[in-house]
Amino acid sequence: MKKLKQKLIEAGYKITKPRLAVLEFMSSNHTSISARDLHKKIKHFDRASVYRTLNLFEDLHLVNVEIYEKEKIYCLADKPHHHILCKKCGYTEKIDCDHSFGNFINFTNVHHQLTLTGICNKCAK
Repeated sequence: MKKLKQKLIEAGYKITKPRLAVLEFMSSNHTSISARDLHKKIKHFDRASVYRTLNLFEDLHLVNVEIYEKEKIYCLADKPHHHILCKKCGYTEKIDCDHSFGNFINFTNVHHQLTLTGICNKCAK
């Protein structure tokens, strides 16, 4: 979490109470979460503050973002990774990402998203 705070400061942002609350929750829970569910967990901040914080973290690449059923799901971006999600129970597992992209002529700051779904072993029984 110390590195993430430092990235915020280096980018010219203050460590506000909502930003700290989001960082602390996401650091201690090690799970992907939607903005709606995150707001329910840290109720003492208004919804707009939570959404603004997640948008800022996304812009600064402090969080990975995946889209599942038309909803953004966020998790801290300790290193590039994806998740595989069980379509029955919602269980997720982290999968390291080793995609590397060559040089693009007409693009910079290139990022990607990958959504993996399946049925976990527990649900398949």
